[in-house]
Amino acid sequence: MTVDPGLRRCGGVTAIALGNDVVNVPSDIASYVSRVADYFNAALGSALVEVYKLGSLAHGGFSKIYSDIDLGLLLNSGQPPERMSELIAEAKSLDADYGKKLSVFWGNPGFRWGRLPNLDRLDLLDHGVPLLVGHKPTFPRPSKDEIRDELLNSIEKSWKPRLPELNGLTELTPETRKPYIRAILYAARLIYSWDNLAMDSNDHAVRYLHQVQPPGLDLKPIDKALACRQEKCTADDVFALRTDLMRQCESAVSYISTRP
Repeated sequence: MTVDPGLRRCGGVTAIALGNDVVNVPSDIASYVSRVADYFNAALGSALVEVYKLGSLAHGGFSKIYSDIDLGLLLNSGQPPERMSELIAEAKSLDADYGKKLSVFWGNPGFRWGRLPNLDRLDLLDHGVPLLVGHKPTFPRPSKDEIRDELLNSIEKSWKPRLPELNGLTELTPETRKPYIRAILYAARLIYSWDNLAMDSNDHAVRYLHQVQPPGLDLKPIDKALACRQEKCTADDVFALRTDLMRQCESAVSYISTRP
């Protein structure tokens, strides 16, 4: 099994050391991530440069309930490897439960094929934790226009379409808790990335909101949703605030429209 020099065990939890910060990840998830990295290393061979932890696995705030298991594959081939969809499916099958949470971003930044959008390229550059050989990515950073265009696309294709349904809920179910909490927190992630041209944890994004105080944006449900991810309250506690998700979206979009 791959040995990650940035890991240390802490009583059932694996602590990932990132500079002065420590990201706590349940040890069973850390073990699954290591097995997935080894699997892709064997399956892709010389086409694979490195496997990285991304998202909350890398920059903190990992939630066993609300987080995905985000991994990035940096490739050096001029063409996409054959059977990538099948390889990813096989990686998911390494664990019946955690495989459902696995999200794989992959590609060669010199080409447009694969699944490595600009926001995930930022995450890989700034926060990616290498799992195999310690390779530090050095590909060009996405431009301001590329980052903001992708954020605008995310608003229209990922955030807005879910809001009418989530806003009309009379109660949360196991299936709607995760998208509801994500929809509440998205305003923070959007504004942080728009202003800073970077990706970071939910914790940092919410802290940034309190610094800039976007007009019309209610920060109370966002704070509550963050506390929910931290297991300090429940999703039902967040839902009880009966937040107007459409208004939150409008306030966030209004804010970024005024930013240089």
